[in-house]
Amino acid sequence: MRLTALFLLILFYCLPVFGQQPLPSKELPSHLRSRPQMSLTGIWTGELLQNEGGIADRFEFTMQLWQNGIFLHGTAHVQLGEIWAEMKLSGFELPNGSWKLTETEILRSQKPEDLSWCMKMYELRVGYTAEGMTLHGPWWGNSKFGPCVPGSVRLKVKKKSA
Repeated sequence: MRLTALFLLILFYCLPVFGQQPLPSKELPSHLRSRPQMSLTGIWTGELLQNEGGIADRFEFTMQLWQNGIFLHGTAHVQLGEIWAEMKLSGFELPNGSWKLTETEILRSQKPEDLSWCMKMYELRVGYTAEGMTLHGPWWGNSKFGPCVPGSVRLKVKKKSA
């Protein structure tokens, strides 16, 4: 009886310890590594640049974003003098850490009759400067007249003030 009890003790308590082996130490792929927690929720201000051939080379540009994990939604506001538009947008984080955003709807706008708004897609990267977090990257899109002259976006997060 004692021998059976001793055997069961060894079987249930000691044997599992001997069966454990450490996992090989391999570095995880970049898309599986943990990233610092950052939030893109907020108001981002800056400029939208358009390559040569567009109606202007520089526009005032603002995004208001809400982040939920790897998903973003919000609005984009583009302005050139008295011409402006506010677009609904949504997107997600890509495995490489950049953010793919797509404008889905024109919410409000003011423009001449012969102008068609470009519905844009963006691939933005987060950057850091002495002034804070930035978003920057290319954009491209289409209007009712066809492909738009593409460009880039440079934004910085608007700091909260009392």
